[in-house]
Amino acid sequence: MSSPEWFISAINSKPENHFVKVDGAKIHYALWGDSTKPGIFFVHGYSANANWWDFIAPHFLDNYSIAAVNLSGNGDSEHRGEYSQELYARELKAVCEDLNWSSASFIAHSMGGSISLKATSFFPEIFNKLILLDSIVVLPPDKTRSMGKSMIRADFIYESLESAIESFRLIPPQPCRNDYILEYIAKNSFKENSEGWQLKSDGKMMKSYQSSDLTDILMSPACPVYLVYGLMSQIFSAELVEYTKYVGNLPDDRVVGVPGTMHHLFIDDPLRVVEELKKILGVV
Repeated sequence: MSSPEWFISAINSKPENHFVKVDGAKIHYALWGDSTKPGIFFVHGYSANANWWDFIAPHFLDNYSIAAVNLSGNGDSEHRGEYSQELYARELKAVCEDLNWSSASFIAHSMGGSISLKATSFFPEIFNKLILLDSIVVLPPDKTRSMGKSMIRADFIYESLESAIESFRLIPPQPCRNDYILEYIAKNSFKENSEGWQLKSDGKMMKSYQSSDLTDILMSPACPVYLVYGLMSQIFSAELVEYTKYVGNLPDDRVVGVPGTMHHLFIDDPLRVVEELKKILGVV
């Protein structure tokens, strides 16, 4: 499938690259637009990176400055020996400080949503609002999270970028009808070293990752929280949507199901997701 014009235009809107040191690791973030404008802060999910927002972020440039972070262990940020929600919260805060942003609207996908919600308890002042994209932040008492050791993976080495791209799969697995988006993401998910090509993300991240229950935080959030999810999401069931709404006391107008999309909803239907985000942000 050939890339549509809107996609080509978006990825040709190149961001500036910035780095900030946080707890001994160099953290990379991308910046689009004039940083004196109101800020949007994109936070990626597990084993993803800031490039996942390259075809989303430029749609907001008329009204906002946009940052997209590479959390440590991902993208062009350095790896660590241990990872935690609290540590990632400090990385979000450090990027805001580096940009002289007193606050921003956060848009966070999947694992990035739980990290961002946790960050609201440490640094509530930096959050204007938090928009969760198919992000599980609470679970009913009879459910258990399947993350953790099951998500530890080997850091495979590939002989060529072509073979690496061919091996690339979304996590959790799902079909993707937008092949041009998947190929773009795959190309930006690998790095070359002396042995070959491997994923930029740290395969051992979940071995040490420390998370905590977020129920109390969602019950009394430090900022308005919104949920945008895929109506065909393989992880976000109707039961989980209702439970999240109940715990967070989220009114119906803060919860949006996007038709025809799965967990990676902004890959499945990026323009529809942009439209829904603009409604939440009040952008005409």
